[in-house]
Amino acid sequence: MSVALDVSKVTLSDVDPDKDLPGAAFVAGWHLSSADPAFGGLSGLVAEPDGNLLAVSDEGAFVWIRMTDGTPSAARIAPMRDASGAVIADKRWRDAEGLDLREGMAFVSFEREHRVLAFDLAGCGAAARGVSVAQFGSRIAGLRDAMPANGGAEGLALTEEGELLLAIESPESGLPIAQLDAMGTARLVGLIPRRGAPVLTGIDRAGATLYAVLRSYTPLVGNVIEVVALPLPGRESILPARRILRLEPRHGTDNFEGIALQRRGDSSLRLWLVSDDNFSSRQRTLLYAFDLRSPVQSSGS
Repeated sequence: MSVALDVSKVTLSDVDPDKDLPGAAFVAGWHLSSADPAFGGLSGLVAEPDGNLLAVSDEGAFVWIRMTDGTPSAARIAPMRDASGAVIADKRWRDAEGLDLREGMAFVSFEREHRVLAFDLAGCGAAARGVSVAQFGSRIAGLRDAMPANGGAEGLALTEEGELLLAIESPESGLPIAQLDAMGTARLVGLIPRRGAPVLTGIDRAGATLYAVLRSYTPLVGNVIEVVALPLPGRESILPARRILRLEPRHGTDNFEGIALQRRGDSSLRLWLVSDDNFSSRQRTLLYAFDLRSPVQSSGS
C-alpha cells in the first residue's frame, strides 16, 4: 500500500569536516514521517538499481522509498509473508533487522527467532514469500555467549561470491562479524576492535570493503554514530577499521541502524544512513546521504 510521506529537510550542525567527516562529505538529510501508523521502525536499507531505496521495518514489512531528483518523495509498505504466503503477524517472528539485495532477491535477517529469509521481490513483488536460508538459534560458532533475543543479526551483507555476512549486536571483546556457510551454520569470522561501548547496527559492502555502523547510546545524552570501513573478513580475525564519519548528538543524530552503498554514474560511492524511530514520538526517522571521499582516517586516531 502507498502511504503519504511528510519530508522535511534537515542538516548537520556544528560539524568539523576534518574531525567528524574524515572520509565523507555530507550531501543532504531528511526527516521522514507519516500519519500512517505502519510507517517507521526502519532498520535494514539498500539502494536499488533504479536509484530508489528499499528498507525493512522491525515490525516485519518492506518499505520502498521513491527518490525524485535525489529527494525522498513517496513510500510504499508491504507486510512480509512466510513460506505459506501468510502475513508474519507474531512479533517474535517478524523482527526484521538486516537487508541486502541481489538480482531482485531480498535477504533479510531477523532477531528474536534468529534466522535469514529470502524473498523474490523481482518475481513476486509484495506477495513474495520468505524462504528459509538459515535458522541458527541463539548460538554462533566462535561467540562466547549466546545471543539475547533482541541482540542478534542487526546487519546483513552479501559478498561478491554470494556469501552472507552478519553484523552481530551481542557484545564481545570486539564487534562480531559472522558468516553463514553452505549448511546454513553461522560462525564468527572477524572482530572489529572495540573503542568504548558501541554495538554493531548495520553493514554493507562495496568491492572488497565492508562498511559498518557503530552506535553508542547514553541516557539523557543520546546516540553517537560512527561509520567505519574495514576489509572483508579473511585470514585475519581482528579487522582493522578506518573511520568514515562520527556524529554526536549535537550534530543531529538518532537511532541509526541501516546503511546502504550506492555506486553512482561517475563510479563514486554514495553512503545512505537511516534511523529506526522504534515507532516512538520521541524519536525520528532520519535519512542522511554522504559521498565518500579520500583520504580516510584510521578509527584509532
